[in-house]
Amino acid sequence: MVLKDRFGRSLTHLRISVTQRCNHKCIFCHMEGIYEDDLNELSADDWGFLASVAYELGIRYYKITGGEPLIRQDIVDIVRNISKYADEVSITTNGSLLEKYAQGLADAGLSRFNISLHSLNKDVFKEITGGDLKRVLNGIKAAVDTGLPVKLDYLVMKINVDEYREIISFAESIGADLNIIELIPLGLAINDFNKLHTTLDTIKLYLENYAVKKYIRRFQSRPVYVLPSGINVTLISGFCNPELCMSCTRLRVTPDGRLKTCIYRNDNLIDISNAIRNRDREAVKKGFEKANILREPFFKLKK
Repeated sequence: MVLKDRFGRSLTHLRISVTQRCNHKCIFCHMEGIYEDDLNELSADDWGFLASVAYELGIRYYKITGGEPLIRQDIVDIVRNISKYADEVSITTNGSLLEKYAQGLADAGLSRFNISLHSLNKDVFKEITGGDLKRVLNGIKAAVDTGLPVKLDYLVMKINVDEYREIISFAESIGADLNIIELIPLGLAINDFNKLHTTLDTIKLYLENYAVKKYIRRFQSRPVYVLPSGINVTLISGFCNPELCMSCTRLRVTPDGRLKTCIYRNDNLIDISNAIRNRDREAVKKGFEKANILREPFFKLKK
């Protein structure tokens, strides 16, 4: 059984935010579109139960995010509980705590790592994230050492756009794939967005000339460039992108157990927190079915 919405889009992916807490203060952070503090976070067992119900509805792919998910001291248990009911479990992290947790996550059934790396200049990195670049690089090494696939996330802004060749070269040197991401105006005042935002045009031209192959990734219609080293570089321009929206196959889950149909919307959250904590399988299923009915592309193709 796989749920499909009224636009014919299958529901196969969950992006779950296990916490709003974070040890970095990124200047661009959109908090996954959730702007509330002190949420009553679901437990590791709660997440496992949710995954067991989602499995019955055809959901097989999980992205664990935050905040910073490794703030959760039970993050290894969360991954272990979810991975029992998943074809793939990945985690998006700022990398600062990975040196401690990477191997444990791999042993718990994690499929791959997504690690943020927005600069290789320690001062620029500090300005963007408030964090310590050395700790993040140590975390990246620990993730690579597990043998699991690693993908770096590089969000492009005016402050760091001139580093794209260095970051691409670094990714190639460690055998990591790379997401190059355009800033979206979510969680930012318009003046702040305009100060930070730049297009991916220059980087796209460079990749067009450097890559040995290009294809469109089916999931969210993203262009992927295969470089001579063999790594894949994906360009992600998510704002005002109806093709991305029309190929969306996921729901989001807030740390306290509400289903969120789109990062840009908070007007149709479905609260299944009590059903999860009470282990009411049918109520959780009904919540998923209701959220799926409400799913729709935020940006739509013009007729």
